[in-house]
Formats: sequence, C-alpha cells, structure tokens
Amino acid sequence: MKKLLITAAFSGLMLSACSSNTETTPEVAPMTVDQALQECQASVGDNQDRAVFDACMRDKGFDRAAPAADAATDASAPAM
Repeated sequence: MKKLLITAAFSGLMLSACSSNTETTPEVAPMTVDQALQECQASVGDNQDRAVFDACMRDKGFDRAAPAADAATDASAPAM
C-alpha cells in the first residue's frame, strides 16, 4: 500500500512539474535607434531607396515622425 501511495505522489509531482514548465522567450535588450540605422543602412546598401529604408526601420519598431510642415498647419488651424 505504501508503494502505491509513494508512486501516486511521485507521479503527481512529476506531472505538475511538467505542466508548470512554460516556455518563455529570453529577455532581449531593445534595439537602439543607432543600431537600427546601421542595420538598415547595411541592408539597403548602395540602393539608397528611401521606401525600403523606411520599411526596414518600421519593421524594427521605429516609425518616421510626421513632417514639421504638416504639424505646423495642424496647429495653426482654428479651434471650433
């Protein structure tokens, strides 16, 4: 009877250990703007295509800010 109790306890312990082992991705330090610029410039190369460069930066999580001219026209619009 003791062997059955020990076997059941051990099996329960093993099953709970396996089920609680969730796979997590390792923490990766966020990429800096300088690192992203260097990698995108290297991937674009001599092509100098601004759309490809912008797409590369967007994929890395850096989006281009709105041009200053558009922001100035929005700010000068009268409030209603």
